[in-house]
Amino acid sequence: MALGAAQEQSEGIIMILKLFTQQACPKCPAAKQLVKQIENKFQVENYDIKTEEGLAEALSYDIMSTPSIVITDHDNNVIGEWKSIVPTIDDINKVLK
Repeated sequence: MALGAAQEQSEGIIMILKLFTQQACPKCPAAKQLVKQIENKFQVENYDIKTEEGLAEALSYDIMSTPSIVITDHDNNVIGEWKSIVPTIDDINKVLK
């Protein structure tokens, strides 16, 4: 699991972006590129669902396919999620408002 930069929101809440991918996923490179564009806004956690740790984390969010992105607060409450799709930056910004 690789951690990116963390930034506190105005309320003092650290947002966590969890990216779920796997090597054979055709849409995963686009999801990784999206996360690189916005990683300064979040603490980023990358999970490969083909690993034991990645699969366990994915199952805790009912993720069965990749790419998937889950945004949580520091208490692990889900703020936004996209399963089997690559959201736009606007999609992500909408859930943060």
